[in-house]
Amino acid sequence: MQVVDHGRYISGSLGLTVLVTLFVLSCAKISAPSGGPKDTEPPVILKSLPENGTVLFTGKSFAVTFDEYVVLDRITEKFMVSPPLATKPEVKLKGKSLVVNWEDDLADSTTYTFYFQDAIRDNNENNPINNYQYVFSTGPVLDSLSLTGNVFNASDLEIVEDVMVVMYSNLSDTAPRTILPAYISRPDPSGGFMISNIRPGNYRLFALKDLNGNTKYDLDDEIFAFGDSVISITPENYFGLVPDTVTYKPANATETTKPDEFVFGLHRLYAFQQPPKKQYLTFTERKSSWAIGFGLALPSDSGQVSVNLPETDSSSWYMEHNVARDTFMIWVTNPDVYSRDLIDAILTFPFTDSTGAITAKTDTISFRYMKPAAPRGGSGKTPGLGIKSNITGKIKPGTVPSFTSATPLAEPDTSLISLTRMVDSVQTDVPYRFARDTASSRHLLMKVQLEPGGTYTLLCRKGAFRDIFGVASDSAMYRITVATEEDYGSLRVKLAGYDGKVIIQLTAEKDRVIQEASLTSPGEVFFPLLEKGRYRLKAIYDLDSDGKWTTGDFNFGRKPDPVTYYPAELEVKINWALEQDWDIGEMYVKDVSLRNKPATKR
Repeated sequence: MQVVDHGRYISGSLGLTVLVTLFVLSCAKISAPSGGPKDTEPPVILKSLPENGTVLFTGKSFAVTFDEYVVLDRITEKFMVSPPLATKPEVKLKGKSLVVNWEDDLADSTTYTFYFQDAIRDNNENNPINNYQYVFSTGPVLDSLSLTGNVFNASDLEIVEDVMVVMYSNLSDTAPRTILPAYISRPDPSGGFMISNIRPGNYRLFALKDLNGNTKYDLDDEIFAFGDSVISITPENYFGLVPDTVTYKPANATETTKPDEFVFGLHRLYAFQQPPKKQYLTFTERKSSWAIGFGLALPSDSGQVSVNLPETDSSSWYMEHNVARDTFMIWVTNPDVYSRDLIDAILTFPFTDSTGAITAKTDTISFRYMKPAAPRGGSGKTPGLGIKSNITGKIKPGTVPSFTSATPLAEPDTSLISLTRMVDSVQTDVPYRFARDTASSRHLLMKVQLEPGGTYTLLCRKGAFRDIFGVASDSAMYRITVATEEDYGSLRVKLAGYDGKVIIQLTAEKDRVIQEASLTSPGEVFFPLLEKGRYRLKAIYDLDSDGKWTTGDFNFGRKPDPVTYYPAELEVKINWALEQDWDIGEMYVKDVSLRNKPATKR
């Protein structure tokens, strides 16, 4: 007898024995099936010890067993306990089980919720168990009331990343700063959150971007939000959930969602960063041999800042500042001084002391600069003074030509500068004059009348511009064409539905402001000379009438100025006057389809 096996001939009883053995071994082999549909199902919970939803809980650990091996994705960021424990529990995997241990004693008659969000995932395809929670009570009753809401950035109504939502039964204003909350949760990627297993009572709701990990609002630069009023949670007003039976999935809005329906939670929180209150020196720098800079955390008043360079004549340097007087620049003009590797400066500036009072502080700051070595093979030729200008190509009517360098500019040599215009094939000279920008010695403005539709030639010969160190510019020629109003579109917006001061902004991508205007609503605002493209409208309710968006301050119970958005993009066309009515009676409106979506490039 002959048996065929994979193309080989095996004879007699020995061949039959080998064949049977091979068959048995092949049947016993375990391997993953090839092909077939991809696994998209999350791990299944087989059992929990103790059972999820246990009452009269007395232990210090629990375990959850799954039908397959799992992994933990960013568990440190996603895992949290409500109410929070003083020491964070240990979360680890043991076989197909998740084991959680903690050291702290639990409070009596309290329901605890362990949030895992989507951190638990299967080992093969990374399928998550969304919004998984393990719940137990140290008392005889499992609290089951739940609250939903949203957290948005107050200035632009976008999603705020890495924030937590905290709720306090202690209603004092100091509670968020000094004690742990009664409940804690974290918004999902769409900004929606749920706090589960709440007992009936009165609470205050907050959001916090916790920078130091202590679950308290105790740093001035932490992002924060606070609710309008005390929330009374009762079975009549808030719904209950049963563990392992209901998964919270907020109804994400789509592009067809109405603009005022994208907020799906009952409670809305608008996060802000309060204005800095402490005055101090924020930076010191010496980016070149002759440029020394320093800055303050807050604007200063005239006379609060002074500088002295020891053993240096006061004519060897001068200081300038920006409009807010929080950024200062010292320009050293004497070569004997700026050639030093080290320059000491005695700075006197306003400073907030330990009592919170602003006093004058004097420090000696050493500014060091080592001149870099010349590159090998270089010609040794000093490059010309770099000049940047805003008159390249076609410019808008009303543009004031400006010239900027990296160092302070001396008076330009107008004998080396000519501005001409071609009219009816005849080239004529155009009068002009230069004026210094009062905010910076590095800027020069050309005062000149440039007619819409006109074509000009600006010739700047070599040496037309020099900086205070004697470095001259190279020659340059600018071909200038002034556009006309017909080359642009315009937008007129008529406001209604609100009485009061507002700021209307015309914005492009990432809330970049193109134009803005302050006015009293109802009224209208006009945006001229707009390039073709799609734009958005944003309204800031200027509650303090200061002409700008004002952030919040929890110390004074002041919320940020509200904002709202027109519910669609507006298309502006060339030589087209667009008029748009806008009812701004409802605050905090933003079409979810426009969230984080770049505006169309123009």
